[in-house]
Amino acid sequence: MVINLIYDSTLKWDAVYDVIVVGFGGAGAGAARFAADQNAHVLLIDSAPEGHEGGNTRYAGGAFAWSDNYNDLRDYYKQTYYPFKYDPRDLDAFVNNVMKMKEYSQKYFGIEAQYTGRRPKGEYPEYKHAETMRSQSMTAGMYNGGFWKLLRKKVYERLDKIDIWFSSPAEHLIQDPVNKTILGVQIKHNDVIRNVAARNGVVLSCGGFENNQNMVQNFLGQGSLAPIGTLYNQGKGIDLAIEAGARLWHMSNYDSHGFSLNRGEPREKFAYMINWKSLFNGSIFIAGDDGTRYYREDEEDRHGYKYNHGNWIMLPNQNHPHIIMDQKQYDQLSSDESDKSDQIKQLISYAVKADSIKELAEKITAPKLAEAVADFNYLTENKKRDMFLNRHIDTMRAFGNGPYYAIAIRHNILHTHGGAKRNEKCEVLDMQNNVIPHLYEAGELGDIFATKYVGANSIADLLISGKIAGENAAWPKRKIEEVVVITGASQNPDLKSDAHATTTDYEAGENQGIGISENGINDVPIVVRVTTDDNRLINIETLQQKETPSLGGKAIPVLTKAMLDKQTTDVDAVSGASTTSAAFKEAVNKAIKNIQK
Repeated sequence: MVINLIYDSTLKWDAVYDVIVVGFGGAGAGAARFAADQNAHVLLIDSAPEGHEGGNTRYAGGAFAWSDNYNDLRDYYKQTYYPFKYDPRDLDAFVNNVMKMKEYSQKYFGIEAQYTGRRPKGEYPEYKHAETMRSQSMTAGMYNGGFWKLLRKKVYERLDKIDIWFSSPAEHLIQDPVNKTILGVQIKHNDVIRNVAARNGVVLSCGGFENNQNMVQNFLGQGSLAPIGTLYNQGKGIDLAIEAGARLWHMSNYDSHGFSLNRGEPREKFAYMINWKSLFNGSIFIAGDDGTRYYREDEEDRHGYKYNHGNWIMLPNQNHPHIIMDQKQYDQLSSDESDKSDQIKQLISYAVKADSIKELAEKITAPKLAEAVADFNYLTENKKRDMFLNRHIDTMRAFGNGPYYAIAIRHNILHTHGGAKRNEKCEVLDMQNNVIPHLYEAGELGDIFATKYVGANSIADLLISGKIAGENAAWPKRKIEEVVVITGASQNPDLKSDAHATTTDYEAGENQGIGISENGINDVPIVVRVTTDDNRLINIETLQQKETPSLGGKAIPVLTKAMLDKQTTDVDAVSGASTTSAAFKEAVNKAIKNIQK
């Protein structure tokens, strides 16, 4: 149940900030950074524990949209909206900012972005001017966490202005009952409810609702989707927006990458299998709940949107689809030598096996599977054309002898786009399209995309909207009634920031040095303290790390012992933990350089 927390004279504040940013993902990182640059004192909160913040940005490729032709880009976006409406002012502001993204990269990150070369003809080359949008990247490689670390680093460079609370979900917004101004946020921090005031603004940047099954069913009309990003996007921003009286928009829009494995896990494996060209090539197809075909396997992935009679739509999901193949296909995949061979061989290890199609149909509850296989063979052998789904005939081979195999898969979800309607200033609007004072929004929560999401635009949006929301939230507003803080961070250690970033946060005595590396597998820096005596390594203490417990977490003690035994940091990396090993060595070497004599 959504409850609006109305401010009255009996409510006591536990702390006061200029700006509160709800959600430490890409947009929230930008909002906090740019608010701090306006000399605002910022509280940045996230429901995830330290090391798991980042929202969907930590899983993103990191490429952003850019163009050098305003009119062509605007026309391309308008075509992707069809048949949905769009807000001209919001779209114009977005296009204007996309045009400046290469300058943004240089000015705010000191990086000259490079063209990725992906989809040179555009995601929808059927539309005019699709080629005008060219994705750019600030990092080498994609899907390696590099982009998220760039954003996070900018926050940690400003910890004199930004406090961070992890594992601290927002419970409610606190709103003036008369003028509807947002005065603060009620936050659950260290299992205690805290009322925190915001002098100038609150930014909602807490992502979508991919992990909220009730919202997925109610707003997307789908039964079950496998999230492929963060597990902490639970739709809380929707609740907060509703309780503040906001108008919602784009609630039915989401994107995906087709399928993931179906093992009933919170985050399933093989989320990008639809792009593995050698997988769906031969006597293999995707079967729906009843066993019949419904999905063109070789069609280029457009974030889940499939061609449908002149338009592209998100297909209604099946509840228990399967990949179906014969023995020849299974053998073919077992010996696959493509760049996805390791993943393909892992995928087929989950297959259910049966001697006949009838038996397989019974095992997976697909009563029309035999009919689907017969139709597939008929198209391949007689018609030489897939007249139903238009799959290229040269990727189809008739099913032969058994045994036969089925792999359970699930439709997946990358992120949602719905949230509070916002204007070009990232101000949240109420049901009458009036601004709700002091409430802002950024990122995938309520972004401007109504349908047919085009890749690289969410990254552009989070960079753009994070900056706009943060700067506007930080701008000093009309003077409101002075809040009285009864327990502030200076009196209560429970309200201190959870973040550490510099060597000054840790003590080092004589012959000791502190070293930090931010290049580990996780976002939390590795911090060590090294003690020496006459240039001998006496002790290496790990003061902070949140590497993967089963890999990096086990590697650090091994590396520590090796360095002390051999009296050098030039030791072998631990197998399976090369990233952690390199980062740990970096931290130790920095600590040695920082030793106080």
